[in-house]
Amino acid sequence: MDYAAEIEQIAAEAHRRSAMLMDEIDEINRQTTLRAEQFAVEAARRLRELAEQEAADDEAETVEPHQGQGREDPAHEVAPVTAAQSPPSRPVAFVPDPNMTPEQQRQAEIRAAVARARAAREARSTVAPSDGDYDSESEYYRRSTWLD
Repeated sequence: MDYAAEIEQIAAEAHRRSAMLMDEIDEINRQTTLRAEQFAVEAARRLRELAEQEAADDEAETVEPHQGQGREDPAHEVAPVTAAQSPPSRPVAFVPDPNMTPEQQRQAEIRAAVARARAAREARSTVAPSDGDYDSESEYYRRSTWLD
């Protein structure tokens, strides 16, 4: 029995199998990248269509809000929303641009995620005590941020 030859044979077989697995992983990664790019392009197209449709709907509503109703009573007219009356703006979701490089898309996704996280933190930054107790210990729990 030659143990060295058997060990070399086992090592060669393990190397061959690991090379096959690495090739399979590389192929899966390539397919995943292609599918992700296709998905991003399709999602961007759908988002553009939705935004265009919403813009057209909003434009149709603002041009003639009472079309076909026959009302001319000024009491029933809709007042336009001004910037001071508008609800707080939410961060805009990331819309992938097919002209961006993958690195630029990744960075844009990260910026959008950070903006969403910041908006969520700001939305929850006001803490009101439920018992009306204003002692020094409760001040710790009523602080504006937990990140300090």
